[in-house]
Amino acid sequence: MSATIPGFSRIEIRTDGKRDIANAAYELRQLADELDRLAGLGHCDETLTILAHHKIKATSQMLRGK
Repeated sequence: MSATIPGFSRIEIRTDGKRDIANAAYELRQLADELDRLAGLGHCDETLTILAHHKIKATSQMLRGK
């Protein structure tokens, strides 16, 4: 893989109580649905990886409170 194509993505979740956990569960289900949708669009692997990385990063930032 090229240095510009992410090799992995991660989610960071604020865990300061039930509300944070419940919100994370909801958002992770939404992310999973979006990743399924993206995977079915027929993009090449590199394009799909970049699109997925941006969705994962945005979800992580939201769940971290940024």
